[in-house]
Amino acid sequence: MTALDVQAEKKETLDQSAPLLTRMRLLPLAALLIAVAVVWRQVDIFILGLGDTWMNILPNKLFTLLIMLGIFWYFRRNEIGPVLGITRENLRAQVLLGIVVGLLMYLVMDALPVIVYGLLLDTSYPLELHIVAANMLWYQFLFFLCNGFLEEGLFRGMLQNGLREYVTPNRAILLSAMIFGVYHVCWPILKIFTGGFSIGETAGMLIFSGIAGGIFGVYYEKFSSRRSLMGPIAAHTLINFFNENFKIGPEAVTQGPDFTFGSPALLGTMAVIFLVFAAVLIVAFWKLRIERIQERWNGLFVRGGSDSE
Repeated sequence: MTALDVQAEKKETLDQSAPLLTRMRLLPLAALLIAVAVVWRQVDIFILGLGDTWMNILPNKLFTLLIMLGIFWYFRRNEIGPVLGITRENLRAQVLLGIVVGLLMYLVMDALPVIVYGLLLDTSYPLELHIVAANMLWYQFLFFLCNGFLEEGLFRGMLQNGLREYVTPNRAILLSAMIFGVYHVCWPILKIFTGGFSIGETAGMLIFSGIAGGIFGVYYEKFSSRRSLMGPIAAHTLINFFNENFKIGPEAVTQGPDFTFGSPALLGTMAVIFLVFAAVLIVAFWKLRIERIQERWNGLFVRGGSDSE
């Protein structure tokens, strides 16, 4: 037996003696935590009834996030940056770009279609801004910040990286986006048993969540070169925060994208505008790299500073 064989055998022995959560592959670990998130969400909504309270299923988001962070902190600490994408690399550029992307996605997915519909297709449609639970906006922001860290860590960090061990990067993006869309229709589908089920809401959530997952997946894989998820986390947080709390149209009574599903014409308007915008974003993130954007941005500042001198 050669020295290399002895070293390989010793490494295999050490791996077998490591805790299960240390040596578990990413894909089954991601599946396990996604299952925890799905089951816990249904418990919060349908058993504890938190979906209609100020808590807004916070235990599901916060405690699942803490479980995920705890596993990586105690068993896979060296993967917090490479897998979960929680890193300080290009942090300022990541967060700033994430804020821009999140605000644009909210405007294109929610605000702009309603404005176009009200101005061009149905002039009787009220174009009024309503803020849902204005006194709880700070809480809602913290809630969606937890959600951003949780869902990006689960679906882009763990699931997409886990899928890359079995399929090509492009297929990993596609599959993780599809699963992300299915994850978001668990709640609408279960309304079959509790009342209030809507095919339009279910289809809309599936399609638009899946496309949003694809945008974030391409951002992470291509634009960010899998180095950071801080940009998608910022974008994910803002799009949910504004979409849930700032409504243009009739007086808001519930949170969420509830107006677009009530009118086929409004839903179609949103679909056309969002699909065009999503295609532009995906192509941009596919071709560009954040380092090039940062270099050009820094170059403008350096050139501007030298010109002023």
